[in-house]
Amino acid sequence: MKRWHGSCIGAVLVLLIGGGSLIFLVPFGGAMIAAMPPVFDRLTAYVLCPDATDYSYNDYGFGTPTTSSPSGGTGHYTELTCTFADGSQKVFGNEEVGLKGLAASFTAAGICGGLGVVFLMMLAAIIGARLVNPAPTQI
Repeated sequence: MKRWHGSCIGAVLVLLIGGGSLIFLVPFGGAMIAAMPPVFDRLTAYVLCPDATDYSYNDYGFGTPTTSSPSGGTGHYTELTCTFADGSQKVFGNEEVGLKGLAASFTAAGICGGLGVVFLMMLAAIIGARLVNPAPTQI
């Protein structure tokens, strides 16, 4: 067996195991990012208005019932206001903040997980190449 065989075997094994684990890591990583308000708010503001100099969130209606039933749930409404360098402002509604913020969270988790798998793949390729002792060549 040659060194490049060991390198390929190591890389393929990590790609199979690591790539399969991304099915688990991306949804849970995205949900963990969305569960951290400072990170989620910063990421959402960067996605919606990357060239803004400042941003602020306004939350309305905490605890207001969403249905007429007394046992129904409660909700709230969030607005993102971005301020730009020229002093203009742009307001994003609840739906846009929520959907684009969640998309950004899952994308960030996917990118981080993918970079981790690529790093481990290269590491496994190097280790696999070093563990293989090449057979002596005959003349």
